[in-house]
Amino acid sequence: MANNDSSKCAHSPCGCPPEQGSKYCGEYCEEAEKSKVMEIGCGCEHAGC
Repeated sequence: MANNDSSKCAHSPCGCPPEQGSKYCGEYCEEAEKSKVMEIGCGCEHAGC
């Protein structure tokens, strides 16, 4: 599911800001979004999550 809020990572359970030039905060969220597996919580391991 895409996220139209550019101040938040495009991986829906993640609340982190995206990396510059990306819509994801990191590789974990990008791969999780591609896998289409529903997550209740985010596993990106950033302090905000």
